[in-house]
Amino acid sequence: MKTPEEAYSGKRLDVGHFMIFRSSVYCHVTKDAQKKLEPTIELGIFVGYTDTAHNYRVYFLTSKMTLVRMDVRFDEEKAMQVSLEREIELYVDDEILTTKV
Repeated sequence: MKTPEEAYSGKRLDVGHFMIFRSSVYCHVTKDAQKKLEPTIELGIFVGYTDTAHNYRVYFLTSKMTLVRMDVRFDEEKAMQVSLEREIELYVDDEILTTKV
């Protein structure tokens, strides 16, 4: 029950840098791109990684576009809460559907 890399090198892989997909992301808007009295952050949804390091694909609801951004902050706590709520709902639905003897 090991990954091929773990079997070859004998070391466990570090996956602590992975982020939760569909989590809320706050992106910084540069001063060049913003106008007077506009917000300095933009809310998006994390949808993936890019080939280069520290770049993320972010879907923006306002413009309905997916862009590559580097300066992002993740709100994984909110994503975990939503995931746990869905899991509880699925568990309750399974419990209702099963017949008790």
